[in-house]
Amino acid sequence: RNLSSADMGRQTMRNYPGLIDSVMTYAQNCVASNRPDDKSVENCICILHNLSYRLDAEVPNKYTQLNHMARSVYMDKTLTGCFNSRSGKMENDEYGVPLPEEDFKPKGPSWLYHSDAIRTYLSLMDQSKKDATLEACAGALQNLTASRGLMSNAMSQLIGLKEKGLPRIARLLQSNSSEVVRSGASLLSNMSRHPVLHKTMAHQVLPDVSRLLSFQSGNTNSYGEIMTSACYTLRNLIMSNPHLGKSYLTSNMLNNVVSLCRNGSCPKAAEAARLLLTDLWSNRELQSVLKQVRKTLLLFG
Repeated sequence: RNLSSADMGRQTMRNYPGLIDSVMTYAQNCVASNRPDDKSVENCICILHNLSYRLDAEVPNKYTQLNHMARSVYMDKTLTGCFNSRSGKMENDEYGVPLPEEDFKPKGPSWLYHSDAIRTYLSLMDQSKKDATLEACAGALQNLTASRGLMSNAMSQLIGLKEKGLPRIARLLQSNSSEVVRSGASLLSNMSRHPVLHKTMAHQVLPDVSRLLSFQSGNTNSYGEIMTSACYTLRNLIMSNPHLGKSYLTSNMLNNVVSLCRNGSCPKAAEAARLLLTDLWSNRELQSVLKQVRKTLLLFG
């Protein structure tokens, strides 16, 4: 577990024959035999969490070549559509290349992004009571969705749509452990970058994310990271569906976001809060809600 957290150890362990296979199989057997809170399970999931760090950048995989193909497709579209009014930014759902099929029997590093691994992490989120195990499960999924390429898109769809994992991730935001909340919030922020997930996420996680911004205490070490992730998630989801999102713009939540903008001790969170408020105000449907909330704050403030 300690070795897997170092750069050199991480690379060596990924390449060692049979190591990942054994760790993953052991964890799956423990889940199947209803032993989710064994210390050995915690160690296994923490190892897998560490080995999945920067996986898309450090380990050649099925998505590596497709990322190059996607960029070529995008460049072709850009060159042939110079007068297109759409933004020049490449969106994750517009790659124009099919996602690769999974290995029937994964080996080595391919285990780390296989659907069986995703199911193991989500099952442990249901079964385990240990904060360290829950944090590691969310952290592994966070690593798999962290890149800006096809792997993030595919893993996000696998987690949120195929395996229906969003309710389990949302429950992490209610944890008493700030580290568990941080990992869950970061994972949702990564997933919210993909428009294909916006509709499902808006219905399943917006209540918990908005509650996080309304009531989260600022006395934890992870406060800044949690607020940053929550602001970005809320921004992505509300701007994709303002009609649904406006019901979550409560006076308490907006007051906290405004206060966050002025928080000099959390510069990243302050920037995320400013971007959220700017985008909300730019939408005409949301302006009336913001004006009404502002009147309420002035009246009772």
